[in-house]
Amino acid sequence: GSAFDAVIQTLKRAGIPVAGADRLKLTEHIAIIDLMNLADALLLPQDDLALAVALKSPLFGLIDDDLLRIAPGRQGSLRDALAEAAASDARLKSAHDHLDACAKHAAQTPFSFYAWLLGGDVDSGRAKILRRLGLEANDALDEFLELALTYEAKAPASLQGFIAWLRAADTEVKRDMEIARDEVRVMTVHGAKGLEAAVVFLIDTTSS
Repeated sequence: GSAFDAVIQTLKRAGIPVAGADRLKLTEHIAIIDLMNLADALLLPQDDLALAVALKSPLFGLIDDDLLRIAPGRQGSLRDALAEAAASDARLKSAHDHLDACAKHAAQTPFSFYAWLLGGDVDSGRAKILRRLGLEANDALDEFLELALTYEAKAPASLQGFIAWLRAADTEVKRDMEIARDEVRVMTVHGAKGLEAAVVFLIDTTSS
């Protein structure tokens, strides 16, 4: 609930290491929303909203001011406007070039595409996401790639099919909170059964 999310965000703002939630709805995680919006923008180049969300994600790193320079008053699609503005702006050119590369790789299987996108180097999509969202995003990204592999074993490996299947599946991930790490664990009472800690805070104990 709202108290759960508020505790995690407040701990992060205070600079206190926190493991994140013990359970997460994969399609509600901000990193996964960004990955799905990128797929939507690649599958339908006229989907300006999906592209705008993707461009503001850590994968591309644009900000509101960048979009306000190119989006209002454009004649064609946002993608066309980005291509036009890329000629005179290094940041927009970098975003446009990365979008072009994504479009070329999107013809691969879903797992191959996202494995390429998230990559493994210091400037990979995964590294960019973790720099903005924190290390706990690793769980969601790993589960996302695992689901891409699972999907390919069940159905024709298309990006459109995978995204539709993912949204319909509404997958919930249970994170392994038994690993002893020097960070706060925020859990439901049910999820905490059998675990021990030196200090335990119980919150939100009076609501029904």
